[in-house]
Formats: sequence, structure tokens, C-alpha cells
Amino acid sequence: MTNDPNEHNDPNTHPHGHNIDHDEAHAEITKWERRWLSLSALISLTFVAFIAYSLVVEGAHIAQGTERATPAQLLSQDMFVQPSVTELSPGNFQVSVVAQAYSFNPPEIRLPEGATATFFLTSRDVLHGFQIENTNVNVELIPGEVSSFQYTFDRPGEYRVVCNEFCGVGHHNMMSRLVVVEADEYEEEVLLAQQRLEQAQASNEAWRVSGEAVYASNCTGCHQANGQGIAGAFPPLAEHAVNLLRADGGRDYLANLQLYGLQGPIEVLGATYNGNMPAWKQLSDDDIADVLNYVLHTWGNDELLPDDFELYSPDEIAALRDQDLDADAMYARRQQLGLD
Repeated sequence: MTNDPNEHNDPNTHPHGHNIDHDEAHAEITKWERRWLSLSALISLTFVAFIAYSLVVEGAHIAQGTERATPAQLLSQDMFVQPSVTELSPGNFQVSVVAQAYSFNPPEIRLPEGATATFFLTSRDVLHGFQIENTNVNVELIPGEVSSFQYTFDRPGEYRVVCNEFCGVGHHNMMSRLVVVEADEYEEEVLLAQQRLEQAQASNEAWRVSGEAVYASNCTGCHQANGQGIAGAFPPLAEHAVNLLRADGGRDYLANLQLYGLQGPIEVLGATYNGNMPAWKQLSDDDIADVLNYVLHTWGNDELLPDDFELYSPDEIAALRDQDLDADAMYARRQQLGLD
């Protein structure tokens, strides 16, 4: 044992008597740092390689914000008044889509194989997503903003379209579909639709074809193609639409419902529904009259109509515009009419 006071002050000596090689320790630390930096660089390069592969194989489909305004101003534009698929030239299409809780308008998009579609999308109410499954299309839809992208559909098939941004209690029901068919089949569908319209016009029942188109574009997401609605959210129109019509004051109420919307819990045919029906004032008087007539003559409703029923006319709809009504006022009016 020694009493040398400098024994523990040697920088190369551990307090317990072990010698430390600082150069060796530094080299070991440096070695591990290089390993971690190399691993991080490899991971980053792997992600870059995946992105490059996706861009080469799938192409870049990054949505661009093309326009900003209030939702009401955007929805008054022709392409969003009645969203649809429009052929601009052979093989080139314009697709306009409006999202709202809890549906996409139109609920189905049909395109021919090989078509290049330019999409224009916006939201009517809250933040939504627009994701086409089995593609790399995934767009955020913001109220007051139009997003646009282009995509070429080379393979026939049915693609599910879903909202991947939570938008409320009915979010899980918010989906539509995009159908790609062979070019010959698509041309045949277009020809049959034109022939059907001409036949309806010849029999003075063009409202059937027009009303069906308006309903398909604007109503099926909530009330479904079969008119049965969605449990707990949106009521059926089969039977219920005629019940509204037959109520005292129900004819005007039914038309005002399209113009001003409805918000609040209601009871229909013994079941409770608490969805939100938006106002459809952006539709023309002809469109609203046609869709009302279509609904009242579909799903067995025509057998329940009063004998003296007269078709809604565009002039009748025009006369009901510009009233001091909104969705809450329509809910109060429904209760006043004893429709619950």
C-alpha cells in the first residue's frame, strides 16, 4: 500500500487500478458510429429506390390544387353542379367529383379501357379522402379547394373508391366505385343510353331518363340505388316519398326538401334516422322536378300515388326558390306537418 497522493491522478489509470487505452476506445466508438450511419443511409436509399420504382411503374399522380374559393362558389361551377364523366376527345375524359358526408357524387364512374381521365375533385362540407384501391391515387379533398390529377386506366375491372379521412359517424359507409370496361362495351353503353333518351323524349317521358340520371349522380350515395337508404343515417324513399307527398302541405315540403335540405333526427316507417341531407339548390329547376317525378314513380311508389297526382314542373320548383329556409327550418316544418 502507498501513500503517494498522485497515484489516482494518472489520466490513463482507472480509479480501481485498470489502465485505459483512449485511442482504442475512440476507435471502437468511431467504428459503431460508421456502422449506424451506413445502416441509416442504406434504409434511406431503399426508400428512394421504392419511390423511384413506383414512379417508373405506376407513374406520378400527384394532385395539384387548381383553384380556391368558397365551397358555394366552387359548387356553382358547371362541372360541380352535376358531377359526371365527360368525353372531351377520343380516349380523353374529364371526371368531376364532389365529396360530402357520407357519399361521393357521382357514386359510380365508368370509363373505357385505355382512357386517360383528368379528375377535378372538391368537398362540399368537411375534409375527405379519395383513394382508388389497387392504384396509387390517394387525394385529400379540402372544402373550398379543387384538386386535380390525371390517370390512365389500362386494365378493365372494378376499383373501389373509399374515403380515408374520418368524416363522421357514417364514414365507414362512404365509398363508391370506378368501373373500367372494354372500349367496345363502353361504346355500346353510350349508344343504348342515347337510344333510351330518344325513346323517352318521343313518349313525352324524358323526365324518367333525366330524373334517373340526376338521382344516380346525386342521391344514390345516401338513399342507395334501390331506394332503401342506409340504416340509422338516411331513410328509404320507397313508400316514404309518397307518404310525404300525401301529407297536408307535403307536396311543397317535398320540393323544398331538395332546395333547402334537412338536419335532425327523424322517424320513418318505425325506424330512426339521423343523417344530414344537404341543400341541392345548385341543381336546375328541371333537374329537381325530374328527380322528384322519378322517385315518385320508382320502387313501387307509382302504385301508391293519388289518382289526381300531377307531375312536378320546373315552374313549380322555381316558385319555391329564394324562401327564407334552411335545413333547421325544414326540420321544424317537418314537425309542424306531423310527418314524424
